Amino acid sequence: MYQVSDRLFYVKELLAEKGYRLTPQREAVLNVIMEWKDAHLAAEEVHRKAKEKCRGIGIATVYRTLEIFEALDIVHKLQFGEERALYEFNPGYHKHCHHHIICLGCGEILEFNKDLLNDIEEAVACETGFLIVNHALAVYGYCLQCQGNQKRNRK
Repeated sequence: MYQVSDRLFYVKELLAEKGYRLTPQREAVLNVIMEWKDAHLAAEEVHRKAKEKCRGIGIATVYRTLEIFEALDIVHKLQFGEERALYEFNPGYHKHCHHHIICLGCGEILEFNKDLLNDIEEAVACETGFLIVNHALAVYGYCLQCQGNQKRNRK
């Protein structure tokens, strides 16, 4: 997998290639996203953590930076329902990396790392002629802890 210095170099090169600089504010957002790479963070959480690294950073800058990073596929924006968006670092700089399992009880988000939708993509492409470039899967249910809580509440 990529080392932190490799990731920074890649992002810096990608930003430059697309006409952007890695400003201190963008670097602070990137560092938060990379530091919390296994988390799913709301923009407000990224902002709070980025302020520890770059005191003057504003929430609007964080949103703009996340939009740029999303457009460049540095982060994935996750939208589950109508609630706020969550962001996660894309350490492999590619798509089809994993799917999400969301607990309806506590809101925990787990990742499922098997890509089982290739056959469906192939069938859709063959039947429709559609060129598929990505997919997303979110599975909703109850984690083991919430299942236990439901059983205890029924008694």
